[in-house]
Amino acid sequence: MNMADDLVIRSATLQDYRGVMDIGDVYEGRDYLSVMYEKYLKWFNCHVGEIDGEIVAFNADRLVDAGATIATAAARVKEGYQGRGILAAILKHVHDSYINLKTVKYEVMTINNTNVYGERIKRKFTQILERVVVEIIGEIGDFKPNKIESDQTKVQELTSEDLKEIFQSKEICSKLFPGERIVPNWYPYRLLPGNIPLMMDGCQFWGTKSSEQSKYTTLTVTEHFIVGERLEFKLCIYGSDAVDIQQHCLKHIHNLNILVKSGTCTSIMIHITYSLDCGDTSTFLSVFEKSGLKINHDLDVNRLILLERKIR
Repeated sequence: MNMADDLVIRSATLQDYRGVMDIGDVYEGRDYLSVMYEKYLKWFNCHVGEIDGEIVAFNADRLVDAGATIATAAARVKEGYQGRGILAAILKHVHDSYINLKTVKYEVMTINNTNVYGERIKRKFTQILERVVVEIIGEIGDFKPNKIESDQTKVQELTSEDLKEIFQSKEICSKLFPGERIVPNWYPYRLLPGNIPLMMDGCQFWGTKSSEQSKYTTLTVTEHFIVGERLEFKLCIYGSDAVDIQQHCLKHIHNLNILVKSGTCTSIMIHITYSLDCGDTSTFLSVFEKSGLKINHDLDVNRLILLERKIR
């Protein structure tokens, strides 16, 4: 039986929060939607799928790249309803809602290497890039950032004007952004100035310049939120100079310490993504271990994969 025939698709509301959460844990305790749901309703077009009044699916989408691309995020289907065409029906509903917008040409999404729909999605999409995923974990009591000495003056928070300068330089972009995309915290964008306000809503951008050439050599993106008693910190690294990246990591450990002192969390979880062509990764990953945290070698996810397809 094709359950999609009985599916009712509608816009998600704040009142749907419990129903959406009851779809289930889709990221093994790492799901961000529980604390980001209200923001998602603000940032995205969010839909739920219902069968007999029960919410069985959720999906979020928004237009990026000056209206050229539908970016989808946070898709999920309740166990027992998967593989029945429900998500495909919701995505078709999304496409149909944009059918009269002639600017729309592409659909993009990010998946990880353990995504249950991965192989099916790849048959319809083209892979644009792949990034490494590492998870750092630890208890607050083990976090000892003061053991690390660092010069943090080299790493500065970037403004929207700084990002415009970076995006306008083909030389910088070719070095920092493989595939001519930036994926701050799993949301993909082309390198267009119009995307900057969307990217900076909820994220902070950090950069270092080469003193001799005054050109950016490393860029990082951070975002943080609290899930239960855990501080989750997302760190996206762009660049390949391990020593320069290390300076960024030291800066972010300092920032983490400020967050820890201002909250009541009992544990830390850091998600890091970086390019496949990064230099000696132990150079910068080791600073987290020196601060008392450790790499989670039991994590199955080790890749972020960006997929795109042309729909017009």
